[in-house]
Amino acid sequence: MQASATSPRPVDHQTDRHTVDRLRVAVLRLTRLIRQNAGGNVSPGQMAVLGALIRNGELTISEIAEAEHVQPPSASKIVTALEQNGYVERKVDPNDRRRTLITVSEEGHAYAESVRARGRSWLGERLDHLDDDDRDLIEQALPALERLMRDPS
Repeated sequence: MQASATSPRPVDHQTDRHTVDRLRVAVLRLTRLIRQNAGGNVSPGQMAVLGALIRNGELTISEIAEAEHVQPPSASKIVTALEQNGYVERKVDPNDRRRTLITVSEEGHAYAESVRARGRSWLGERLDHLDDDDRDLIEQALPALERLMRDPS
């Protein structure tokens, strides 16, 4: 019996654990380096909420908390900090005046794009220092990495 293309192949668990650890460390360190070199005046949690709002549009505090896997009071503190920086705005839901919607301000969009541009520039410079073979390997790995981030359910 032949395994289908979607069924997991058996792996040596020792090798698998080593590979998982190497990948985890590489991704975490690369993410940290991109954030450090992109600069900015907000925390990673605040940037995550700003990104969620940019991706999803208007959200309530509860929806932000659910999307970011934090408790509503934590989401509220993050939104308050972003609001103090002028990056988000609160408005009453026109369909239900009891609900408050959080939306990204024009300044918040500009800020997020400037952070992304600095991070992109830093990463591009790092990639430019690699040889063609390494850059090709990274490019070939991108579809698998993108699939890795998808929810398996």
